[in-house]
Amino acid sequence: MRRFTRRWRLRSPFPSSGRIVVVREMVLPTIVKMGATPLETPQLWADSSLPKWVSDQPVQRHIAWRRQYDARRYARHLSQTELNQRIRDILVNLLAVDRITNESALLLEKFTHVLEEMQLRYGPYPAGFRQDILHSEPFPNFASELAEKAAKQLSPLGLKRGDVFIKFGKRAHMERLHESGALRIQPATYFARTDHNGAVRDDELTLSLSLALSRHDIVKVVKNPQDLPPDAPEQRVDVKLQSPTDYWLYCVTNSVEPRLFIDFNADSCVIIRDRARFGQILCEASRQWLGGAAMNDGPMTYVDPLLPKTAEVFVPFVKHFRYTYQDEHRFCWLPPAPIQEVTHVDVEIGSLKEFSDLILL
Repeated sequence: MRRFTRRWRLRSPFPSSGRIVVVREMVLPTIVKMGATPLETPQLWADSSLPKWVSDQPVQRHIAWRRQYDARRYARHLSQTELNQRIRDILVNLLAVDRITNESALLLEKFTHVLEEMQLRYGPYPAGFRQDILHSEPFPNFASELAEKAAKQLSPLGLKRGDVFIKFGKRAHMERLHESGALRIQPATYFARTDHNGAVRDDELTLSLSLALSRHDIVKVVKNPQDLPPDAPEQRVDVKLQSPTDYWLYCVTNSVEPRLFIDFNADSCVIIRDRARFGQILCEASRQWLGGAAMNDGPMTYVDPLLPKTAEVFVPFVKHFRYTYQDEHRFCWLPPAPIQEVTHVDVEIGSLKEFSDLILL
């Protein structure tokens, strides 16, 4: 597995003490572990009924989440702009939640935590909540005509997550994909373009983490803890995990949610029913077009930058948790040697009609 660059720095040095504190090498995993605090994963009932803690004790659970956050304010170091973005990231994932699962319960827990952080800063809701939280970029319109068509077309099919791949896009592109297997493998750098909407736009070459460390935490990771001032303030640690190269990728989703039509502004999709066959023919066809670039594929791992579980990640297969709802499965090709910028590749892998369906809205 290719090694990825880690860049990180401490903010708020100690100029008043005149002391220089040197951080020990190879301590990034330790720092990440310090900064993160595990969130509770509720045990949910096996049947379709609501968990008991939701139906019987909603107020007590809400208070427990707030007290949990008070004990470890992991978002205390965020600027107001960053906190606003975090609120928005959680809301985007909660938009389509129609039942309580372990995943949605964790989102509700994180949302309670940001509400508590806002209250600690500004007082009771709605103090501190500004218009730009909701209007910095339009939310997907689930009441639109497109949303209605999407629900009518996709929901009755009875698809289950993980049984199929789905590729969303514009009609002309999806028709060509279904009929001849025509598709475009994009550079990772393509997705950073500012003309993409929020569902598509991302820096696929980096993953940024941000942690707040107390003096007690810092003592554990410096070479000369005796030189750390007794009144040393908390430190913000920003970690950037970076790919040394651009690479090629092709994205589909495991999700069967109609909302993705709206998120991706798509009017069509191809439902790929034989996932293994699709991966095999894509791999074979890519050898002709991408030479020595070996294909890897798998589901994306979504990382909360304030609560990372590890700093040992493979950048092409991790994304910020704001994209969790997309449930992406990625096909990725790394060049044999690092390249600053690769170019897109158009390929035809053969008709998908035998094992896919074309949905046109």
